[in-house]
Amino acid sequence: MTQPYAPGAHMRAEIFEQPEALARLLERASAVLSPVARAARNCAFAVLAARGSSDNASIYGKYLLEGQARIPTALAAPSLFTLYDTPPRLAGALVVGVSQSGAAADVIAVLEAGQRQGALTLAITNTPGSPITAAAEHVLLLDVGPERALAATKTVTAQCAAYAGLVAAMQDNAALKQHLHHLPHYVRNALSREPLLTAWVPSLFKEKRLAVIGRGYAYGAAHEIALKLKETCFISAHAYSAADFLHGPLALIEPGYPVIILLNHDETQATTIQVIARILERGGRIFCLATSPAAAALPAHPRLNALVVDAPSSLLSPIAFIAVGQLLALNLSLQLGHNPDQSRGVSKVTVTK
Repeated sequence: MTQPYAPGAHMRAEIFEQPEALARLLERASAVLSPVARAARNCAFAVLAARGSSDNASIYGKYLLEGQARIPTALAAPSLFTLYDTPPRLAGALVVGVSQSGAAADVIAVLEAGQRQGALTLAITNTPGSPITAAAEHVLLLDVGPERALAATKTVTAQCAAYAGLVAAMQDNAALKQHLHHLPHYVRNALSREPLLTAWVPSLFKEKRLAVIGRGYAYGAAHEIALKLKETCFISAHAYSAADFLHGPLALIEPGYPVIILLNHDETQATTIQVIARILERGGRIFCLATSPAAAALPAHPRLNALVVDAPSSLLSPIAFIAVGQLLALNLSLQLGHNPDQSRGVSKVTVTK
């Protein structure tokens, strides 16, 4: 007998499919990524084209490519290709187009321009036979299964893992490859912390606005968590770099203002803790996702709530942060009486030019 549908059932199922989906992807991705990586070592720069959640994954990819492979990397401005008809010079570049549906016309236009100019092109999608697969020399199919919920979950973490796999192959980085092998286990452990995470929901229940802060490799994760809160909870959530937050947005903080902070145990830890102190001084409330070494450095404070989210390395922590942020958005949406499998005025596949 078919079980009756419950609001959020699709999103919940897809969130908890992520460990297995990541394991499947990482087991077979090297067959596609290895030849791309060999050719990419000779590229002078990289351009990443994406929209929505895929764009947030590509922010993470930008940090990996620049910080680890040391290749200057830009996020594409697709309207230069589709509306202004003034595409920049892409010869000698690695051009990556990312679209879960494979139907993003403007992302496809960037890849096609790269192809015409002789760039190395890679498409990353979850949809076999979609238009994007014909627009690039190399295609990585995520193959994580269909997403029925409107909010992207497993495709986002898979896209992030694909970027990490590409960079590991470019560097022939044995440590990063090993850490990727263990990533599904850590994501599973992170998701098991849902009972602790749901304790945050009553404190966020009546909020109409909040900030999400991350820096460095966690910056893209901050954007993705903010997007999930917007599209499932209809909260005006805005993502900031911990550094940028001090250049004006700090003025938003008044007593009780909620801030979600991603605290990684890397070179950004000390400055992010300084931002936490400034927010607490102004009366803000903090909900912090932190890796265990970083959590140990947090000050004890009644308005600071922390949840430990571990990963095999600081480079991969953002993937675990994203998965936990999805769970927070799911539970808060349900508590608000919404159905996170749907949204207001938004389609699963959005085609822009």
